[in-house]
Amino acid sequence: MDTHSNILKYKHLGIYTQNENVVYMREDCHVCISEGFEALTRIRISNANKSIVASLNVLNSDILLPNEIGLSDAAAKKLNVSPNDTLYVSHLEPIESLSHVRAKIYNQKLDYSAFNEIITDIVEGDYSNIHLSAFITACAGDRLDIDEISDLTKAMIASVSK
Repeated sequence: MDTHSNILKYKHLGIYTQNENVVYMREDCHVCISEGFEALTRIRISNANKSIVASLNVLNSDILLPNEIGLSDAAAKKLNVSPNDTLYVSHLEPIESLSHVRAKIYNQKLDYSAFNEIITDIVEGDYSNIHLSAFITACAGDRLDIDEISDLTKAMIASVSK
């Protein structure tokens, strides 16, 4: 195995986290060290067919080898992985739709396109619980006008049909 790559072998750990995508790596894993990953970092995990965003839990036990990666059952199911499958680990790219959430926090009006970007990122699992809370808070308490309510509803409906 190339110790300078972000490639790890999947090991099934059997950890149930409801619907949360969680990834497990050892503290001395070459990827954690080279990428500067720390506990609770949101990272992208990919295989040849799919990618997900997951929160990192760092282990300092022998449950994993340094070249192995574990996933919560929810994350493993979404990636459709089997033991010893190769997974690629990378930093999470910036979530562009968060600029719309920030705009709404500062009372700017959002249109369908902005809501669609936000809802798409939420459905894809890119938003953390904190991001979701910020979005809900930005929209709560009469902070949306009738056009925004309509556009948000349309974006939500469109996400179901994708």
